[in-house]
Amino acid sequence: MTSSKVQRVPVTAAPLRQQVASNLRTAIIDGRFQPGERLKEGELCAWTGVSRTAVREALRQLEAEGIVDNIPNQGPVVARVSPDEARQHYEVRAMLEGLTARSAAEKITEAQTRELQKVKRDLDRAFKSGSIAKVLECKNVLDEFLMSVSSNSVVKGFVSVIRARLSYLRPIVLSQPERLKENAVEVHAIIDAIIAGKPQAAWQAAVNHVNMGAKATLKMLEQLEAAAAHQAALDAEAALRAKRPRGRPRRDVAPNNPVGRVTV
Repeated sequence: MTSSKVQRVPVTAAPLRQQVASNLRTAIIDGRFQPGERLKEGELCAWTGVSRTAVREALRQLEAEGIVDNIPNQGPVVARVSPDEARQHYEVRAMLEGLTARSAAEKITEAQTRELQKVKRDLDRAFKSGSIAKVLECKNVLDEFLMSVSSNSVVKGFVSVIRARLSYLRPIVLSQPERLKENAVEVHAIIDAIIAGKPQAAWQAAVNHVNMGAKATLKMLEQLEAAAAHQAALDAEAALRAKRPRGRPRRDVAPNNPVGRVTV
């Protein structure tokens, strides 16, 4: 059996469907599944340790959230995102993350401030290392920390869904050297505003960070779509060539016929 991409679900977890959906959502956010990858019930059952019924219910929930697509004759797959869908997601995400940062700046305690300073040092080391994996890991820690401080479960639920839909794009965008440097500056601005207890500055820094990420992501998505369309055209042309009968070419379609055909 291949290594598990999804955490096992404790038998005491209730309701079971939500726990399975949460584990699957986390696995997609962490990039353990790629866009278009099939989500096979048998593997998911083995990895999570639950029944097919629980897995199917969880997949239906993720389909309702837009994280999973159910393809006829293929089954559930991780959903892809179009540029227009991504733009809409980022518009909502900017408001939600701005709200989270503002709330964190208002509610953060001295003990949490010290913890946030440690998170900032970890982020600094990750950015200096240039490792995209380490940066994403530390940013996930920061996101969870700020959600915890703001203590708004409704916002957390919406943000989790949006992040899951866009998660596969994060390493692609951050692989651009200029975006990695910009990211470090933007994240520092959010953290510094929260530590300083400036809610409005924290809001503005968080909204700016999401908007900058949206700009880079949409540019990348449009490039990927253009490349995919070009490849599809090449594949279609190759398929047409493969269907043409082999042997001597028909005289009426000869590519370089130097003599005009004679009508009888």
